[in-house]
Amino acid sequence: MFKLNKITACILLSPCFFATQAHAFDVVEAGQPLVTGEPSRVGPPWNHRTTINIPGTKTDIAFGGYVKLDATYDFDYDLSAPYDAGTDPFALLNPNNETDGRTQFTAYESRLNFRTHTATDYGKLTTFLEGHFMPAGDFGLRHAYGELNGFLAGQTWSNFMSFVGGTRTLALGDPKGYSFDRNPQIRYTTQLGAGALSFSLEDSETVIARQADGLTSTESQLPDLTVRYEYKRAFALSGMVRELASNGNVSSVDDNATGYGVQAQASLPLGAATKLNGSVTYGSGIGNYMGNPGNTGHRNAPDVYLEDGELETIDTLGFGVSLNHNWTADWFSSIGYSRLTQDLPDDGAYDNNFDTVDYAFANVMWDVTSRTMLGLEYQYADVENVGGESMDASRLMASALFHF
Repeated sequence: MFKLNKITACILLSPCFFATQAHAFDVVEAGQPLVTGEPSRVGPPWNHRTTINIPGTKTDIAFGGYVKLDATYDFDYDLSAPYDAGTDPFALLNPNNETDGRTQFTAYESRLNFRTHTATDYGKLTTFLEGHFMPAGDFGLRHAYGELNGFLAGQTWSNFMSFVGGTRTLALGDPKGYSFDRNPQIRYTTQLGAGALSFSLEDSETVIARQADGLTSTESQLPDLTVRYEYKRAFALSGMVRELASNGNVSSVDDNATGYGVQAQASLPLGAATKLNGSVTYGSGIGNYMGNPGNTGHRNAPDVYLEDGELETIDTLGFGVSLNHNWTADWFSSIGYSRLTQDLPDDGAYDNNFDTVDYAFANVMWDVTSRTMLGLEYQYADVENVGGESMDASRLMASALFHF
């Protein structure tokens, strides 16, 4: 009885139980960083998790995530409309979002994730599952994939995008002007010198400008093909080609078009504590890769428009630059500017679509501990539509983030 009670107590006191187990990989103690390859967008530089071995197996598991509260004050427009979460410059296109001043609190960005690492004869097998509560409070899938020996299948960041030229911001996601999208995909990555070369086939989605609603039915006959080379965390180059189509069997338009895109990102050290990061993206028919987050249904930044019964790809240019400085080991600031443009006809039909989005921000973040962050950020957006009308708005955001 004593022996049984001792075993039961040891199971309940998991550190005692797991301390006697062999681990497939090095254990990461609580509070220490587990470098996953995916930078945290708002917290300390990397996600933090505690790794635990499943007894009797070669599999280690890690639970993680964070709780985040965002408190915002909008001076001119409600930049969280219609979901009361995130920062969306496209909200300026709707005059119903004007305000004399509005304060909002939200914890929707909080997220949960689960990762496994298993030692196999073919190398390390990794699985990752993550979700959050954006944009409207319902739990939604962010990532779900498996990876073995360079082969990845599932949903995760598009291979077309990169984090090399991005920065830490309190607002979820990269600013407008950066490629930002998650897709179901098949990807293969191989080392090429000191860098990595990756190819992917990704779920394709044709997004047609709203003005063609009722005349077209979107379809994609082929997956998007992407290629990317990333050298350490210094620079990345990527390209894409895709097919965009309307299904003539169920609509009056039966046509297709070819889209393409190229992207370059870089991070340039300016001393030991400062970096200049930047990104440039150009393409035609890649709007749904560029307008996120906040691009509901990808309709604000479409891929194609309809002209004389044919699909025409939309030229898109996006760029962004940020100056990033670590004041101390615990204090960080960044200031940045980005722009996203799309080329739609100025014949009056598309006057209410955006032509140019300019976005600027400045922030300061205090990493109180390796798992706790407090921050303050100023955000400014200016949107000009195709008809020549310009709207601008300012927002203050204060955030508290707790990793687990």
